[in-house]
Amino acid sequence: MKTIHIINKWSFILTLLLYLTIYLGLIAQIFLGGIQIILASILLFYWKKFDKEQKKHLITYSCLVMLYGLIFLTSVAISDFALLYLVIAPMSIAGYFVYVTYQIKNTTYELKHNCI
Repeated sequence: MKTIHIINKWSFILTLLLYLTIYLGLIAQIFLGGIQIILASILLFYWKKFDKEQKKHLITYSCLVMLYGLIFLTSVAISDFALLYLVIAPMSIAGYFVYVTYQIKNTTYELKHNCI
């Protein structure tokens, strides 16, 4: 779980840094989305090991991703809210997933060290 969080955190930070050039940030955001979907899929293999709160966070993240995808695909007034649809919403969802993996990493770490 620690590795998943580290990959997620650094890909998020790299994307934020690349936003200094705007164009590279937008491209990096596409890769960040792919990385996060892959990481979320990997976390599904550990579903039974998560507590109720972690499951709730993962379901919330999945619903946010699907909702964003549907809105993006239907491109509802995308020209009016381009900054919101292309930058703020996806980076907010990505930031939430960094938080989710952080919580999972910390809980897993605490469980491991309390059992020994």
